Amino acid sequence: MKAVNKIIKQQKIMWATLLILFLVCVICRTLPKISDVNWQTILSLFSLMLVTQYLINIKALDYLSQKIINLAHTHRQVTQLLVLLAGFLAMFLTNDVAILSLIPLFLVIHKQVHGPFTFPLALITIAANLGSALAPFGNPQNLYLYNHYQLSTANFFKISLPLFLISFVLILLTTFVIPATPLPVLKQTDYEVKPISLIIAFALLIVTLAGVLHFVPLIYTTIAVVAVILITNRFVFTQVDYGTLITFIGFFLIVGILGRQKFIITLVTQLLKQSFFITYLTGILLSQVISNVPATFLITRFSTDITAIFLGVNVGGLGIPLASFANLLALKQAHVHGRQVLLGFLTINFIFLIVLATIIFLLLPQLIKLSSF
Repeated sequence: MKAVNKIIKQQKIMWATLLILFLVCVICRTLPKISDVNWQTILSLFSLMLVTQYLINIKALDYLSQKIINLAHTHRQVTQLLVLLAGFLAMFLTNDVAILSLIPLFLVIHKQVHGPFTFPLALITIAANLGSALAPFGNPQNLYLYNHYQLSTANFFKISLPLFLISFVLILLTTFVIPATPLPVLKQTDYEVKPISLIIAFALLIVTLAGVLHFVPLIYTTIAVVAVILITNRFVFTQVDYGTLITFIGFFLIVGILGRQKFIITLVTQLLKQSFFITYLTGILLSQVISNVPATFLITRFSTDITAIFLGVNVGGLGIPLASFANLLALKQAHVHGRQVLLGFLTINFIFLIVLATIIFLLLPQLIKLSSF
């Protein structure tokens, strides 16, 4: 009984997702379709989770955390370093990779220095979401827009660069809210990371990213990662948070059902006939309801305002956890179960969403003119 209670307590988001899925099925009078699940995403997550857990097991994250602590002198500087890392990783390796790599690292650092928790967690997640907006392969909605509208790389950067610059100035300014409290003096631990383990981890990460970025079929890279970990450290499989995978499958099913509802499609059609301002706001609002990736798929059926769509769905990744799957992933990776942390995370996200959305709204005519091609 204790074991069951523990599972229920640790997987609150998963159980809430399954309950929402049931209610959506009842209200919409329909059953979910297995085709609604993006299995590419699920396989990517599974592979990345395996590699991250392997890195934790060989003490690589402990070693890296110590290096970051040695570079920083205050809690604010630790957050600034992690925010910059999140943006950099998301820029080149997708927001999911940034979250899966850095949230466990943040937890290791937090355990040692006992600094602020909720604010840095939210800023790292926001940085991953907005850092991924820069490149076509940074997140799924960008990749879709890039291919759907057959954009050149130069034209894509005309749209994405202004948002990236504005958002990162805003994020870095926000980090100054965190007190510049000196870090405690820590006993230096000599973490022994075996070279062979590090080589294996690096190879696994390269193979996984080759699959995630579609250089190699994902199914092959996933099988390769599973096989290597089975041979080298099969204990990793018992430490993976399978609740996260079930949560993501649940959200794909929920979004699939909502995206097929006539009233949503009708509403979006009517809204997008108005102006590029409305298209931008629709991207933000719809992302809060069905997540920014499905929102992108839906909006592009009815509009060709590329800049407004791009800005709407990328800014719209902030806000509630559903707005971007990276938000859900961050909460799951950080093992957020307490109401106080969750409310704090939501509050920071919403404040950032309102401020950034307002700035972009005011600059929208200039940004559209700047990105015209």
